[in-house]
Amino acid sequence: MPYSHFNQPLVVANVHNLVTEILANTISFNETMDKLNGLYYPFMNHLNTELFYTQPALAFLNSTQTIVGDTYPENVIWNHDKTQRFIKILSCYKNDIDNERQAFIYQESHNKRELKNYVHSLINHYSRLLFIRIDLKYVKETSHHVSIEDFDYHISKFRDLIGNKKTCFEHRQGYAWALEQGGVEGGLHCHLLLMYDGSKIQNDWYLAREVGEKWKMVTGGLGEYYNYHDKKTKQDYERNGKLGIGMIHQNNPIEVENALRTALYLTKPEKVDQYLKVKVSGMRTFGHGTFRTAKRRGLPPIAK
Repeated sequence: MPYSHFNQPLVVANVHNLVTEILANTISFNETMDKLNGLYYPFMNHLNTELFYTQPALAFLNSTQTIVGDTYPENVIWNHDKTQRFIKILSCYKNDIDNERQAFIYQESHNKRELKNYVHSLINHYSRLLFIRIDLKYVKETSHHVSIEDFDYHISKFRDLIGNKKTCFEHRQGYAWALEQGGVEGGLHCHLLLMYDGSKIQNDWYLAREVGEKWKMVTGGLGEYYNYHDKKTKQDYERNGKLGIGMIHQNNPIEVENALRTALYLTKPEKVDQYLKVKVSGMRTFGHGTFRTAKRRGLPPIAK
């Protein structure tokens, strides 16, 4: 596996996975040694002390540095002895890693409650809402050009477009987003939910495509997207009784239940392998709009 060609987020993701596999005792000694030799140099080469890393990545850094010190990374060879020492030292960080995992589960549970209340409020306020679900990601062949700083910049610019409520966001009444990193390939992506006034706009497939094309524009062509709103995908959901996208009517309990399930996919505490393994300072990984605003029609004025 050509680790040297991995980009920064993918290197960190592989290091994170290696550490969790070692601590879970699901990887052989020889495989650990091979991965150490493949990952140590690119990890150190990409290391940026201004970024925030997960506890497994920090445990990897601290454990390796205890063994090799200031030796130039390109000169380090992980032999049997060094690998054995690395595994032993790594066990000292197990509590920190477990605590981070529990903190993630707690935060996701909190986000889930918040999102459920927010979406409930919107559904109760509008007789019908058009639910749009789309995944924003990067073209696999060129994803090695994308750093976590790039991802943060692209997402910030895209959220600005959502907030401006122009072009394909004009009749948006609500939104939520969640940033994740694939567990296997380490791909950075964003799960996006947009809710539109169903009395103003109806064509969900076309709208989702327009949103996806905006993402491609923001990323300078590095981005791609997955549109859930094609006919076959919606028919499959409907056949299984789980269609929660498209037009959702307030007076249809099944549609409402499915829409909530769709929304809450953005906050699943059990997806512990998909949180970001490296972040920019102050980087948020989840957010949603505000229901109670001065511009929301049909609500009493906000007291000053």
